[in-house]
Formats: sequence, C-alpha cells, structure tokens
Amino acid sequence: MTSRAQQKDTDADRDLYGCLNSTPPQSFLMIAGAGSGKTTSLIKGLTEILAKHGERLKLRHQKAACITYTEIAAGEIWADVGNNPLVHVSTIHSFLWSLVRTFQSDIQDWVTRRIDEKLVELRQAAASFGPRVQQRTRDKNQSDIVRYEQQRARIGRVRSFTYGTGSDYINGILGHDDIIKMVPQILVERPLMRILLVQQFPFLFVDESQDTTENVVAALTAVDRELGDRFCLGFFGDSMQRIYQTGIGEIPAADGWVTITKAENFRCPTSVLTVANAIRRDGDGLEQTRGRMTGPENAQVSVIGSANIFILPADERRDQRIAQVRAWIADNNDDPEWLHGDKVKLLVIVHRMAANRLGFGELYSALNDRAPEKFKNGFLDGSAWPVRPFNSFVLPLVDAAKNGREFEVMQVLRQSPLLDRKMLSGVNVAKLLAELRHLAGTLQKMMEHGSGATNADVLRLLHESKSILLDPRILSYLNLKPPNEDEEVDNMEAADDEADGEELTKEVAAMDAFLACAASQFWGYYGYVNDESPFSTHQGIKGAEFERVLVVLDDDEGTHSLFSYDKYLGIRALSDRDEANRQEGKETIVERTRRLFYVCCTRAKKDLVVVLFTHDIAAAEHQISSLGLFQVESIHLEAEIARLETIAG
Repeated sequence: MTSRAQQKDTDADRDLYGCLNSTPPQSFLMIAGAGSGKTTSLIKGLTEILAKHGERLKLRHQKAACITYTEIAAGEIWADVGNNPLVHVSTIHSFLWSLVRTFQSDIQDWVTRRIDEKLVELRQAAASFGPRVQQRTRDKNQSDIVRYEQQRARIGRVRSFTYGTGSDYINGILGHDDIIKMVPQILVERPLMRILLVQQFPFLFVDESQDTTENVVAALTAVDRELGDRFCLGFFGDSMQRIYQTGIGEIPAADGWVTITKAENFRCPTSVLTVANAIRRDGDGLEQTRGRMTGPENAQVSVIGSANIFILPADERRDQRIAQVRAWIADNNDDPEWLHGDKVKLLVIVHRMAANRLGFGELYSALNDRAPEKFKNGFLDGSAWPVRPFNSFVLPLVDAAKNGREFEVMQVLRQSPLLDRKMLSGVNVAKLLAELRHLAGTLQKMMEHGSGATNADVLRLLHESKSILLDPRILSYLNLKPPNEDEEVDNMEAADDEADGEELTKEVAAMDAFLACAASQFWGYYGYVNDESPFSTHQGIKGAEFERVLVVLDDDEGTHSLFSYDKYLGIRALSDRDEANRQEGKETIVERTRRLFYVCCTRAKKDLVVVLFTHDIAAAEHQISSLGLFQVESIHLEAEIARLETIAG
C-alpha cells in the first residue's frame, strides 16, 4: 500500500470504516470539499475492504469496484491499492461496458430504438423550421434523415457490438455517449443485469460523484434499493465542485444511506481558506476547517499565505495591468517567483486572453463566437467533435514523430483501422507501415507554422489516407462520402444537437470558420488543454494544486453564457431568464459561477491573487466588500499598482 493509505485517519475515515464493516455494509455519501483528501479517503476505504472482506471476496470470485473519470485517475487509484487483483478500477465508461458487453441482443435492441428516436427528432425539427431557417440548415437536416434511414435499414445485419471512442453502428462500434445512455437504461429495465452487477461487485465506489450523470446515479440507486442487503454503494464528491452541466451535482441520499462530511482542508493556507468559506457560505454552507500546516508532526503550525483581489478597468491594457499586479505581489510578499511565468498558474475562463496569447485566437473564435453551446462547452476540455481528430491522432502523432519518440508513434498509429487485425489479412505490413510513416511526415509539414494548410486540408488528408475514421458530421461539412459507398460510418452523438434549427444554423457557420482556420493554431490549443502552458482553464484544474495562483475574472473577453462574474458579484443585473429560473427554483448563472470561483480559489497552496476586470470599479468594490469575500485590506484598486513598472512575467 502507498503512503496515502497509511495517513492518519480523520473522523470521516472512521465513519467510512463503520459503513463498510456494518452488517450488512451501509451505502453512503461522502461530501468532501476541495483539498480535503477525498481520494485519500477513497483509497483508505478500498484498503479497509481488502483487510476486512478480502478473503470472502476471493472465495466468491468477487471484487471491490471503483469508477472514476479518466484513465490516469484510474491508474493512480489502482496503484495506490497495490495493484491488488481484488480491486477493479476503471473509467465509468469502461465499467459500464464491462457490465453489458455480453448482452448483445439488448444492445441491438437499444441501438435500433436509438436510431428510431433520432429519426423522429429530425423529422419533427424539419416540420418546425420557420421561414428564417437557412437552406443549408434544411439541407443538412434532410441529409441526416437520409443517413439515419440507411442506418435503420441495415442495423439488423450487425452481428455484434464493441466499445470504441466514437460510434460506428454499422461496423458494430459504440461510442462514449452511447455507453453512458444505454447501460443505465438496461440496468433499470433488466433485473438480471442488476443481479449480475452485485454478484461481481458487492462494493462499488463512485469517484467525483457530482460529475456523474443523473441517469447513472438513478440506475445505481435502483440496484441498491433492490439488493442493498448484498451491495454497498459509496459516492465520493462535492456538489460545490460541479462545473459541467451534465453532472448531477448534489446526490439525494436514499433511505438507509449514511452521509459523511469531510470538512478538513489540507491544501489551502488560512487566508485562502477564509476566502473559500466565504464563497461557499452562500452555496451549501459547508465550512471547511484546519487549512494547510507545516512543521513536524508534534509541532505543526498553520500556513498563513495571502489572498488578495485587484479590481481593475476592463480596457486594452489588461496584459500590462496583470504584469503590474505580479510585480506588486512579488514586492509585497518578498517573493520574486511571482515574476516568472512558469512559477505562477494563471487561471482564465476559456476566452481570448489565453487564445490570443497562445496563438489560437481564430480557432477559439470559430468554436465560441456565435457558435452553438455544444462547441463552447466541448472546447473547454477538448471533447468537441470537430477537434477530436486533431487532439487524439494528428497532434500526438506529429509531436511524437518530430521528437523521435518511436514507441509513441506506434501507439498512436495503432488507433488506425488500417492496422486492425481484421484488415491486415493479405496486406504487405511493411509497405503499410512505410505509408503511415510517410503520412506522419506529411502531417508534420502541414502542421508547421506558415505552412498554409487549413483544418479542412488536414481532415481531407486523413480521410483520403483512411488512417482514421472521421466523424460523419465532419465528412458532411467537407462534402466527402464515407470510406466505402456501401459502408456507412456513423456517430450517433450527432443528432442530439440537430433538433433545433437555430443551433444547427450556428453549427454550420461555426464549422465554416473552423475548417478555414490554419491547422498550426492547434499547437497552442493542444498545449492549453493539456496543461502545458502557464494558462489553465477555470474548468480544467479541478483536483490540481499550485503554490501561486492568479485567477483572472473578465466577462468581456469571454463569450461563455454559462458563467458571469459580474452577475455573480452583483455588479450586473440578472437577465430575465436568470430571474425566471431563480423564481422557479432552477439553477442560475450565479450558482454556476460561484462553484467555478470556489474551484479556482481553492487551488492555491500558498498565495492567491484574483484580478477582476470590470467597467464599474465603484460598484465592484462595493459589492465585494459587502459580500465579505476578501478582507477589506486585501481589496486593491488601480492606484496601488500604477506606480510599478510593467514587468513581463
């Protein structure tokens, strides 16, 4: 076991052990705020299961399961329990697929129903198009209807389905979105599935539970409700750290469940923890305790740190003002590290501040300005379907080839359907590998700055080479046909967004701009979403921690309608829609932005600086003072930094 399992137990850990060792074990919710050591408690729980229930699990050929959201997180958790074969750790998608993969007839039924549903939605959309809907939008809707009708006619001939990154129904491949929709539905509808789950995994932990979709939570709750005497379900999360709209947030506790609150914060200094509690006060009200400490075990003292906010004009001098703020903090804290870009984590909501400085301003504009919400949201984490071929194949391949990392080159190329075992029969493999090597060289030249190659050029090359299967939505915008005339490639995620004529019109315009962008802009974006630049997204750093954190709040440079710091702080009035949502008890932009702000501020292990760019300095100063988010002496205006020379970070 690793040192995390050996760390001193908290009250929450002891409550967790009580749930796991009761007869029968009790299902539970652990609410663990930022910096509380949630993952440590999860690992301690798995370790306790192995110690107290391991022999029984071994005799019954059972395992304790833990599901999380990334392969990296799954690998770290499994390593932390000593790679014990009695523990199954995987992403939520992989776990769900493992439950259903042998139920091929159920999968076939679900896919057929799914196609029928999409056809109904598309036809209803076509019937509701008003006179202002553009002809291109109408044409795309009609082409999608034809495509799904072709799918429907041929789906019965698919013999079996597997799980891949994207959907390709006719070739028997289900994508991520399919799994997250299909398996919970089958779990709810099929009693045998629920029994098989419990027989395999009598203990099931769900990490980052606030980001779990509602249908997954409902399905697992249904299993617990029916088979709870043989099943222990545990959710580890924090609704205040839910950022993405697909997550359930707060999970309602079922009868008999135990709610465990882990209030400690082991990461933030006391000054930052005070800010975090002030932000959280108007959320769920949980007050975190302790804070980061230093010194020997028997003589630890609190780390004070610093937390300051600067309220500055939203004008063309933003970069200069940020440099002045860093110089001020470096001088005030006697810490020259604030002057070095690689020593400070700069958090920005995905907007022009990062995009322009990192060289992907046009790419940002294409998928954000007047783009559909699905593009704006997917741009945050690199999941938007237009960018996937670049993020998952082109950029990793070119980067590895350019730097001579031969093993990684082959790892990326193995994604290609050309290297699928079923495709290699009778093929000259040496010649094929040489062709793929040549493709990598061509892509490398196209991705160079100044090459003149556009995103459309790169995507056409990928299609012509058959190196990867492109999403059919991309093919339709490039006016390209699927790889074979009699072989439809499909990604059923597509039609989720096509029922709205206005959104589809936005998509058409956004894709035109995206395809015209210089392909080389992807390098700045790739480094950004992979956390290889001084910038990070507000959404992308949950779980991370840094010594020095600078959070930039700037509504002007963003076009993301889900968040607004001016509205959250009360500087700008809520919209009519926000007011209507508030009166109906629905979530508003204020709650979403509060959570985002909490996540950002709680990344700091030593010093936190917030820079608010606003057009109404006086109103902002008044509101921040009234809300009590920062100490009065920690609120600073332009005059305090104006005397400092601009020092580039």
